[in-house]
Amino acid sequence: MKKLLKNIDKKLLPDHDDFHYGPYIWLIYLVMFFISLAAYHPVKYSYWYAAMGTFLFLVVYFNGYWVSANKIKWNILAILIIGSFLAQLTSGASVFFVYAGAFCCMLGSSRKALIALMIIVAWIGLLSFYFGHSLFFYMPAIFFTLMIGGINIYQHDITLKRKELILSQQEVSHLAKISERERIARDLHDLIGHTFSVITLKAELAGKLIEKNQKKALAEILELENISRDALKQIREVVTGYRSSDLNTELAHAKYVLESNNIHFEYHFDDIELKDETNKELAIILKELVTNILKHAQADKAEVLIKQDNNMAVLLVQDNGKGFSKDSGEGFGLKGINERITKMSGQFKIESSSGAKLTVSVPLGHDND
Repeated sequence: MKKLLKNIDKKLLPDHDDFHYGPYIWLIYLVMFFISLAAYHPVKYSYWYAAMGTFLFLVVYFNGYWVSANKIKWNILAILIIGSFLAQLTSGASVFFVYAGAFCCMLGSSRKALIALMIIVAWIGLLSFYFGHSLFFYMPAIFFTLMIGGINIYQHDITLKRKELILSQQEVSHLAKISERERIARDLHDLIGHTFSVITLKAELAGKLIEKNQKKALAEILELENISRDALKQIREVVTGYRSSDLNTELAHAKYVLESNNIHFEYHFDDIELKDETNKELAIILKELVTNILKHAQADKAEVLIKQDNNMAVLLVQDNGKGFSKDSGEGFGLKGINERITKMSGQFKIESSSGAKLTVSVPLGHDND
């Protein structure tokens, strides 16, 4: 039985996580139509007309979840026509106009949806005026059409923005990975290309000298050994650099993490040359400061600026949260940050007004070896 219901569900609704059981639950409002019909049905064969109209509505209703934004207007029109005919049976047919209003959010834009909602309300008014429908028909129809239609438009916009944000986060993460791959490929190409050219020349020279001058050939072979060892060391350093973080990667990660937690994030990274060691240290500091914003700041906006000021590299991290209290100087991981900055002969400044503003300044030419 469960398998049968699952197969029916797949035929009625697309396989989409956004729907769940909502479309079935919303059909509960049809009960109001039949209750009203049972209380008041002046037309002969009204139950037969009601059953036929409801069947046609269900076909159009479930089809509405399959069609595109360009075609949903025909489903809305069909529901309006069905509701207009069934309104001759009972005032409870007002529920069909509410369903039509609920589908307006799927028209592709808020502007189109709102225009369609106004057209439906005008339709209800004209229909009521022409056929003399009672207050019990047009008042619920207009009120609930506007209310349900408006709520659906708002929720649909929120859903679209959330999907756009997820896609943006995925793109940022993807670009960060591509950037890292390009960097490691470039570094390895520059390193290995030059080193293997030297090794090839040395090997050819040793091969030529091995019969004529074994002493010189041995010297070339020993030099080959040293070059290969040095190349291996450099490759390990490049790979280590690839595995460790840098500022570009941390900025991309910060955008993903903060935006995921409803904290709007902006950053600007000036085109400045940083030593690898300085870049990595600043990346670690940035990661710690972003973690502080997430855990403690209670902010909804954050900003990072990386620039050059004379011979100093400046990292500025600012948020609009609660700021720092007087006794939080050594907390929030700031002690470790201070130690790193001191080791780099830099400066660390904290300001707490309308949020927190933390400024890290380190010498551009500092080498931490």
